Amino acid sequence: MILKALKIIKTIISDVLKLFIVNMPGSFGFKLRYLYYRKKFKKCGKNIAIDIGVSFEGLELITVGNNVYIDKYCIISTGKNLTGKIQRKPNSNFKFEEGEIIIENDIHICQFCILMGYGGIKINSNSVLSSGCKIYSLTNTAYDIDCEEKVISIMPYSQAPFLLSPVFLDNNNWLGLNSIIMPSVSIGKNSFCTSNSLIINNFNENSYLSGSPAKLIRKRFKSKEK
Repeated sequence: MILKALKIIKTIISDVLKLFIVNMPGSFGFKLRYLYYRKKFKKCGKNIAIDIGVSFEGLELITVGNNVYIDKYCIISTGKNLTGKIQRKPNSNFKFEEGEIIIENDIHICQFCILMGYGGIKINSNSVLSSGCKIYSLTNTAYDIDCEEKVISIMPYSQAPFLLSPVFLDNNNWLGLNSIIMPSVSIGKNSFCTSNSLIINNFNENSYLSGSPAKLIRKRFKSKEK
């Protein structure tokens, strides 16, 4: 009985401490969060700024490189404990363990972004996710993939169908406001996506994307005339 009570007290103290760390404003808060998370991430670089209200799950699967700014109230979540009927789809550009989130160097993840990394997410260097962007490597499907005639319900999740597949963003990608990327997507380097776009297909490097679903509008950077 005493051990159970001590365990509860320990959990409460830990939760209160985390609440304090996550929401501490100012330069002290940035320093405190860096010191707290650098030992919990799988790998952690230097000059990392984590703003107030950022929520992490699955810290042991998250790698953060150098010069990374994770802005206010982002949600970055991953883990190994999955439920439901999972269909796995490979992404040849993702070379890491299922569920890993790799955020390379010189990256800004702006306010209110969501990264669901249960299938895996790789964001290469010099990339920006504008405010409200969402990347999903795990999503529900509207029907049972093995039997589309079967009537299903999403709830409870223990019986729901899911698609699990990594997402890969190559170097120097810029996602506009409120863009959404769905599982199994790869986008080549030096690409740009306009605001409010839904990306469900793969795109080559130097792509300028727009729409729902997103389509290739033109090359982002023009070739030099010979």
